[in-house]
Amino acid sequence: MEKSLPIIDRALIATLFLFVMFSIFSISVTQFACGIGGFLWLLRTHLTGTWKNQRFPLGIPFLLFVLACLVAVIDAYDISYSYPSLKKLLEFLIFFWVINCVRENRLRDQLLLVLIASATLAGLFGLYQAWETNVHIGNRVEGTLSVYMTFAGILMMVGLLVLARFLYGHPKEVWLLPCLGVILACLLFTLTRQAWFGFLAGTFFLLCVWQKKFLLTLPFLFAVLAFVSSDSIRSKVKIISIPDAGPSYTSFGSSFSANLKFRIQRVFDGKDETFLIRKVLWLGGWEIFKDHPLTGCGFRCVDKLHSKYPDPTGWIQRIRGMHNNFIQLAVDTGVLGLFTWCGIWFYFFVMLYKRFAELDGDLNEKGVILGGGAAAIGFLAGGFFETNMYDSEVAMTLYFIMALPFSGDQNNTKIATKK
Repeated sequence: MEKSLPIIDRALIATLFLFVMFSIFSISVTQFACGIGGFLWLLRTHLTGTWKNQRFPLGIPFLLFVLACLVAVIDAYDISYSYPSLKKLLEFLIFFWVINCVRENRLRDQLLLVLIASATLAGLFGLYQAWETNVHIGNRVEGTLSVYMTFAGILMMVGLLVLARFLYGHPKEVWLLPCLGVILACLLFTLTRQAWFGFLAGTFFLLCVWQKKFLLTLPFLFAVLAFVSSDSIRSKVKIISIPDAGPSYTSFGSSFSANLKFRIQRVFDGKDETFLIRKVLWLGGWEIFKDHPLTGCGFRCVDKLHSKYPDPTGWIQRIRGMHNNFIQLAVDTGVLGLFTWCGIWFYFFVMLYKRFAELDGDLNEKGVILGGGAAAIGFLAGGFFETNMYDSEVAMTLYFIMALPFSGDQNNTKIATKK
């Protein structure tokens, strides 16, 4: 029988709730909670001698990626400049901390509900900001965080969790709809298109699993996208009449609706300045990657190397980031890092599929599993246009959400303990 440590157990639960409550409000409190919680988890495991009972799904893929990052730093262009970024790898421990400390479905569901409540309160605060100020491209809703992209990234993932719980919960929890409405409305006011794209990608995944007939719309969507993206059509797309003011456009005198239409218009008219900037960054990253293909040039190496490569637009020197997870990893850690990072996601979705396939009609469990999968898809989709994996607030929330399908009461011990 496992030794009982009531004081440590209560403290562990407190850190979990503290982490969830402040994940979208304060990174300092969130890091403090997971740091103390991780220490208590390891201490409890040592005192009870239950190392063999700990669950480490995805342990090997995570370890391989960590090793690839260590190799990248050892072979970095400037080791002293790159190695401090290794501390971000500690965020992976959140995944295993949650899995091994949340052993009951009741606790898992309570944490999930607190996360939804926190995101809803943050969304209400964001709507208050939108009410008080004129929202436009130069003044977006940042909510409870200091960066609108970070705020939007967390809202997007939690919104997908809410949608999954509503679709698969039994009985239907109608109260989730107002929460989802607040989160989506606030997400709209951030004017962050990569977060919108991530939410749409995750929603499409949930709808396809819910009703497989939605898969039939995929070829149609691709056809419409190809049609609208053609030169002859996009030149005719005129949603609103806004002068082409280039990258400095801020529309301080325009309404939110005008800015919203402007952001949508730029997706289809071929004149999206931010996408053109991203193309410049991606091409610059490709040039750096070709010189450091195997292990990359180390974290933050673009800060040191950008002057050695052509940069006629000046955007690489100004931004020094790739605005794409895959290209950023290829530059920083080379093929080894990129391959092992993709391996994490491959095995994550394989394990999700196995968990989902072996459920016996438990709709609530399906909601947790599919919600975790949808949030991960949203994160990856948004990561095509933003390096959100280096955003600590987003990454920590992501690892918590990824852990939910493998936490609680695990009847399938083979999957739960597989490494």
